[in-house]
Amino acid sequence: MVRNEPEQSTSDMGVDDRPPWGHTILLGLQHVLVMYAGVVVVPMVIGAALGLSQDEIATLVCIDLVLAGIGTILQSLGLWKFGIRMPLVVGAASNGIVPMILIGQTKGLPTVYGSLLVAGILWVLLAPFFGSLLRLFPAVVTGTVITLIGLTLIPVGLRLIAGKDPDAPGYGAPGNLLLAGFTVLLVVLFSRFLKGLLGQISLLLALVVAAAVGWLFGAGNLAEVGAGPVIGVPLPFHYGPLQFDIPSILLFLIVVLVLTVEASGQGLAVGQVVGREVGPAEISRLLRVDGLLTALSGIFSGFAYTTFGQNIGLIALTKVRSRYPVAVGGVILVLLGVIQPIGRLVAAIPQPVIGAVAVVTFAALTVSGIELLSKVDFKRSGNLIIVMVSLGIGLVPTGAPEFYHQLPFVAQVFLHSGVATGTVLAVVLNALFHLREGKHA
Repeated sequence: MVRNEPEQSTSDMGVDDRPPWGHTILLGLQHVLVMYAGVVVVPMVIGAALGLSQDEIATLVCIDLVLAGIGTILQSLGLWKFGIRMPLVVGAASNGIVPMILIGQTKGLPTVYGSLLVAGILWVLLAPFFGSLLRLFPAVVTGTVITLIGLTLIPVGLRLIAGKDPDAPGYGAPGNLLLAGFTVLLVVLFSRFLKGLLGQISLLLALVVAAAVGWLFGAGNLAEVGAGPVIGVPLPFHYGPLQFDIPSILLFLIVVLVLTVEASGQGLAVGQVVGREVGPAEISRLLRVDGLLTALSGIFSGFAYTTFGQNIGLIALTKVRSRYPVAVGGVILVLLGVIQPIGRLVAAIPQPVIGAVAVVTFAALTVSGIELLSKVDFKRSGNLIIVMVSLGIGLVPTGAPEFYHQLPFVAQVFLHSGVATGTVLAVVLNALFHLREGKHA
């Protein structure tokens, strides 16, 4: 039952408690701004790689925002057997970038979307089977996965600050570093001196102030905010009738397996942060949403979807565990996709500002994993090996992105996801060391 107690501190509320509407909207906007860059980067990269026009890329971004918003609402509020009913957001998975580009370049986008439709439907149907594997995730595994997710995501924020190409002339520009440092300083000062709601939305306030300063000094591009249509609604089969190709479907099924491992880890992570037990039923409902959104992408020209870990760090940082602000964030995402000038304004926030906020939130998620690992008995046989091997190998793609580039493409699809690789290693090693003991560590 939902409890609505206005006098209750927002940070004291549980998952099912609902803050006042004003607080809920501001907190929801903060969640959107934290995960926005992760949502829009996938369509931008895929669109550019496939040679699509700026208008087509903008259309893909809007479709992505609407589908991500629907998925976020479902995960937060739940509907029938869909949604974990916890504060989790959904976005386009970066794991799907390479297969979409490869198939799009060789067989066309209708084949891409036919494959996504089939893969998404199978994902929904197999969700209960994947959920039943949850017993393989004890504390030593869950803590490792949460820590790995955080450590893997931190470089994403750093690349938003400095740039992606070290050889580019503007890489690590002092102005970008200064703006990012100013943003972090604001986060620290606001968190230290602001109380109540203002303290809980310190990241949002820091982001708004830093963005305004960035725009004042020429960072970001506000010129495009007023260009283009005001309202846009995704239409089905934008790229024509779907085509179905078995090898392409199998390739996306590999991506689904990778995303299933990652999403299960995200579900366990959010359960740990909000203090609610996550079992097979919860993981099954979580995975059904990811599968449903992926299937809908086949119809509305979207992407492979998965739950995001970015916002779990924000929850750990603000201590606001309620699922309702995230649900409102989902509504905001839909509006950003439909009312396009708003989306263009958010997209104009300077990347160093987004990157700085991302680094802080991802670090908070890492600390949550470390906190869980601190409760693990490392004197027990194998626990240290489980953590150090899983983290070490799981961080390979982060530290050396081209490490696996000479391996077969199918192997690269899996190994390029350090979270998936590290999670599988943690599960296997835990079973190897503790299976005979009758219980997991």
